[in-house]
Amino acid sequence: MKNKARLNYWVDVVIAVGFLLSAVSGIILYAVPSGGYQGGRNPYYGRGILFLGYDAWKDLHTWASFVMVAGVLAHLVLHWNWIVCMTRNMFRGLAASRAARACELQEQTASSPTLQTR
Repeated sequence: MKNKARLNYWVDVVIAVGFLLSAVSGIILYAVPSGGYQGGRNPYYGRGILFLGYDAWKDLHTWASFVMVAGVLAHLVLHWNWIVCMTRNMFRGLAASRAARACELQEQTASSPTLQTR
């Protein structure tokens, strides 16, 4: 596996883990009412949800979302040349298959030292 492909794989893994943690914690935060202490009248106050307290779930949700956003930004940086190439070709009105081939060739040339000798 090439280095760029390996890097893309790990960036995608980071995005997926961040998404899953954020989604699960978001569902838990939505489904379980916090309600606060309420002078001792809240029976759910201080209860753990799957071994974590409400505040821990909120922190997990926030940090997992930050990790996911960082992964998406890294993904955009890694694919920036392809994005620019495709956008440029779309506005020029080229056929989609021709534009895709040109951008793939450009990305292969940028990532492969043997193809850069042209």
